[in-house]
Amino acid sequence: MLKLPVPYDKLSSLRESLALSEEELKSIEPFRDLFIEKKDEFALYLYQFFSAIPETRIILDRAQRPGFFPEAWSRWFELLFRERPGPEFFSRLWKVGLRHVEVALDQRYTNLGFSMVRQYCYHIVFSSIPVEKVRPVLVVIDKLLDLCLLIETSAYIDATTQCDLEVINGIADMIRNPVTVIGGNIKRLQRKVDPGDPLYSTYESLISENMRLERMVKDIKVYIEMLNTEPELHTLLLEELIISTLERLRLERDLRGVQINIDLDPRYPRVLGDRKDLGHMFYHLLQNSLDAVEPDNARVRISSYPEGMSNKGLAIELFNTGKPPKAGDLDKLYSPFFTTKPTGTGFGLPIAKLAVRKNHGKLMFVPVPGEGVKVIGTITLPG
Repeated sequence: MLKLPVPYDKLSSLRESLALSEEELKSIEPFRDLFIEKKDEFALYLYQFFSAIPETRIILDRAQRPGFFPEAWSRWFELLFRERPGPEFFSRLWKVGLRHVEVALDQRYTNLGFSMVRQYCYHIVFSSIPVEKVRPVLVVIDKLLDLCLLIETSAYIDATTQCDLEVINGIADMIRNPVTVIGGNIKRLQRKVDPGDPLYSTYESLISENMRLERMVKDIKVYIEMLNTEPELHTLLLEELIISTLERLRLERDLRGVQINIDLDPRYPRVLGDRKDLGHMFYHLLQNSLDAVEPDNARVRISSYPEGMSNKGLAIELFNTGKPPKAGDLDKLYSPFFTTKPTGTGFGLPIAKLAVRKNHGKLMFVPVPGEGVKVIGTITLPG
């Protein structure tokens, strides 16, 4: 059975976003038993509805035992009207979402199911509740069902993503060890060959490709780690982030032939973001810029300025003198494994875009005709 911790804080924030108050919940209390006594009727109604759909009928026929689904839906309907939306409520609904992943239920059928639940509840309201009480009861029912759908969808997405990432992570781990061993063996073979021997350059080519694979595995691991973690937002010094990234790059490559200018707006020295995420963003964007510069005119400029008129975001612009991407490649730049460089891993820009997205920003390429290209990322400003 799938096990994924219940993110109580996140689910509580979903309730807050729906503004489902205790005062509103009181409006449904006088009619609680009216709904609960219909739980078995509701379960049969839902069972008959999904039994008529071939795709869901397959799942129903594979039940652990006869009557399993009607019983589960009856308990769920009772929970909806008996329990206050709190930890126990969240936990049960979270498990339902995980169960949907286990039985491979298409999320569209979950949405359809909630539509049927809403219709059923509306029928009870309009047929059994005094007219003057209808509106506040409907408001609560709508918010309760919206909350249920949000929780179950959240569990479904998190569990599905987790399963996919575990597979990718496992593949990366399986590849990493053989790649390391192969690289070491190739280097040992190369040392036994004279540099003038044609085999020497062949080994050099194999070593270069092996190093690319090692970097790719490393980038995949970074990408997965970023997907698996929520950003921790802090106020950070922008220039410090950029300089520390450049120092890291100087340890990996020779930057003496590249003119790097930093021209940041002094009015906005700080940004709001996750230090690790933004570190990855600057590393891969700067690496991309350094790879792209024209050798005879190797220039990179890093500047900043307010985004729009609201002063809520800061645009970070990285200009380089390289050739702009082809028009047909622009949509592919952020796709994993796509690269236009022989030694590229295809993960640098996807990592940068993920970092920006996690920190509520945007990323785009803008060609500068006759000069080069600039990449613009936006970051939130504190306050």
